[in-house]
Amino acid sequence: MQALTYLTADSMFDSINGVFVKNPWILIKGDRIEKVAFGTAAIPAGIPVIDMSGCTLLPGLIDAHNHLSLSPQLNNHPYLMFDPDPVLVMRAITNLTTDLMSGVTSSRCLGEKNFIDFYIKAAINQGSIAGPRLVVAGRGIKASHAHGFVGTPYDGVEAVRMAVRENLRRGADLTKLFVTGNTKSTGFLPYYISPAEISIAVQETHQAGKKVAVHCIGGDGLTHCLEQGVDVIEHAYFATDEQIEQLVALNRWVVLTPRIFFNDARWSTVSQQSVAEFQYNREEVVERHQKLIRSGVKFAVGTDASHGEFAEDIILLTKLGNTIESALQAATISAARVSEIDADTGSISAGKYADFVAVSGDLANDIEQLRSICFVMKGGQVCRHTAKGV
Repeated sequence: MQALTYLTADSMFDSINGVFVKNPWILIKGDRIEKVAFGTAAIPAGIPVIDMSGCTLLPGLIDAHNHLSLSPQLNNHPYLMFDPDPVLVMRAITNLTTDLMSGVTSSRCLGEKNFIDFYIKAAINQGSIAGPRLVVAGRGIKASHAHGFVGTPYDGVEAVRMAVRENLRRGADLTKLFVTGNTKSTGFLPYYISPAEISIAVQETHQAGKKVAVHCIGGDGLTHCLEQGVDVIEHAYFATDEQIEQLVALNRWVVLTPRIFFNDARWSTVSQQSVAEFQYNREEVVERHQKLIRSGVKFAVGTDASHGEFAEDIILLTKLGNTIESALQAATISAARVSEIDADTGSISAGKYADFVAVSGDLANDIEQLRSICFVMKGGQVCRHTAKGV
């Protein structure tokens, strides 16, 4: 017989409807939510109660753009991706623990070396290691002369076709391509994977019933991605007005990662030149993100591997023009939808996994309270429970 537990709090974020609701009580049965109700609960004697009075309850957070072994907290972190696979695995395990303790109960991983994300996903599912439940892409596909430290080079249509097929054969949930670079230093934005290579990746992936996501910041590369049927644009830092209109008209997803341009601590571990490159583009990135947010495009949010800092990415969305509710949806139900796991997570709903985060105080009126996570549950198991917020 599966164990029963009640969970209560002062308020709860309903991610489906984008509203906060007072006095929730939730019945958890095993690893799933059995019932959600509001008001005064008649809780039967003998059933344990986790009382989060003074707190706001959220669905478990979903990082919609992550890399498990990329470790920005370490010096020269992009080049550390060339370290041996066992070293990358150890870093990934450390990063996953950090992510889970920060409230990330699911994570969409967009490219790792040599399929280590598949092995780590299996280990988490088996209970061998702790971490968020994972959506994985396997090897990220890049051109040999292009951006993508976490990617693997493949050149030519047939090489890309075989790379996609190998990822799918090993169990990839989606395909990831690296089409453009990461920043803009001139008015020209180069792209490195040809339309024909993009097309074959889309064809092979769609034949398997799965989606294609592309690292693409803008320029002609973004236009080609839309023309060739790519499902999700990652970043879109410099999407033009016309491209944003196309994204909306085509009903495509965008995963936003704007904090990359505002996190000097991350790039100072590489060089001051790297910091300057991201600072140079800030004004345009703000303006483009505000345009994206106002456009009505479907979007989720991710950290791009700033492990343990997801709260900052969500808070930044509100500073770019999102409401608190919309920013939280981007990190919960919208992230679940773009990850194609919304049948199991992304909202506090009966039948879904018992994935929860609680923060001290009234989050509806102060998004800064998201830094005060005091409770994390994944699949009915308490991962973190502190009397006071961090």
